[in-house]
Amino acid sequence: MFYRTIKDFLVKKHIKKSLAKGLSAVNSEPIKTIGVLIDGIHFSDKDKLINEFKKHSNGQFKVNLLIFRKKVNKKESIEYPYFTKKDIGFSGNYSKGEIENFVNFPFDLLINFYDESNANLELITAQSKAKFKVGFASVNKDLNHFFVNTFVEKYVDFTQVLFDYLRILKKV
Repeated sequence: MFYRTIKDFLVKKHIKKSLAKGLSAVNSEPIKTIGVLIDGIHFSDKDKLINEFKKHSNGQFKVNLLIFRKKVNKKESIEYPYFTKKDIGFSGNYSKGEIENFVNFPFDLLINFYDESNANLELITAQSKAKFKVGFASVNKDLNHFFVNTFVEKYVDFTQVLFDYLRILKKV
């Protein structure tokens, strides 16, 4: 318990340090690559979410996922890259290459698909090199350029609103 409290405090400190730099300026380039950071604890319909993205995009985007999980059973087969609390250290460093690759890839759009505050997910969002970040209004508003006021359970509404605004911004 004490260990987790200290670790969360230190990770939040790294989030504040990353946010001090501010968000990057939004460019007018169309979206070609999308990164989706999902809280797998509170949302499990990943395939349905991907299908919604494909429905709105006509398959013109390359979508990469990274999923946060509480723990993983060794017998469980996992289709998508994932990470757990153990994969992020006290100093905000990553022990899995999937996290490092996801953070350093310059996605045209990063969708932060979590509506509850989670220091591990927020650290990855804050350190991401994505050009345009979108998330939920219930999470730290300093992390995203644009946010939607809904819940993860209403992923159909989220994607509809997101792509409506992306069309208005001429990103799609």
